[in-house]
Amino acid sequence: MTSSETGNKDLFERYHETGNIELRNELVEKYLYIVDILIRKYLNKGVDYEDLYQVGSMALVFAVERYDVSKGFEFTSFATPTIIGEIKRYFRDKGWAIKVPRRLKEISAQITPAKETLYAKYNRIPTIKELSEYLGYTEEEILEAMEGGQAYSTYSLNQTFDEGGEDGAVLEKYTGRDEPGYSSFENAELIKTVMEDMSEQERDIFKRRYLDNETQQMIASDMGVSQMTISRLEKKIRDKFKTAVK
Repeated sequence: MTSSETGNKDLFERYHETGNIELRNELVEKYLYIVDILIRKYLNKGVDYEDLYQVGSMALVFAVERYDVSKGFEFTSFATPTIIGEIKRYFRDKGWAIKVPRRLKEISAQITPAKETLYAKYNRIPTIKELSEYLGYTEEEILEAMEGGQAYSTYSLNQTFDEGGEDGAVLEKYTGRDEPGYSSFENAELIKTVMEDMSEQERDIFKRRYLDNETQQMIASDMGVSQMTISRLEKKIRDKFKTAVK
């Protein structure tokens, strides 16, 4: 442990012993750099930097107040899911206030009931092509509407994608959603452990799909493979998570 980490540990211990607000503020100042790093991936989505920074900073305060140094894990690992969770909540509360073309909103509203109808018909999640044919829009319009529908929920680790289709079962039982604190930390640790068992290609796909919100087709085109290949690799990734939680 570095001298800086030791010093911060001592500060946390003193703060939780005394509840001194000045100590808390000192800790917040030391870790504000985390907020700056985390909010950058959410910029250019219709919200100003200052607004996101304020949300992230408040979440950091909550994390400092709740962190228990005796648990033995790093504060940064504890604080990160807490901050991201608050940012997610902020985007979700704003909803369609983030600019999404009206036509994409209208298409997006039709996709969920169409999925339910086609799922009942085929007993599986429908493909983009099947949604396109059923709704009468191009495949590109369907993809754009699905991406636009997620514009206010930018943290994409809460969604996985099934073989042959673009949308599927949620990853909620594998990763924290909005819950700050220890449960989110444990989920973050699970993700870290599973990623260590992934190949370089699987890690790349995992990050691009679940962190960068790229579609299967975008990744497939970039890698020079078929969308089905990416879908199969995603299934392998999901299987690794399922094995890890057994």
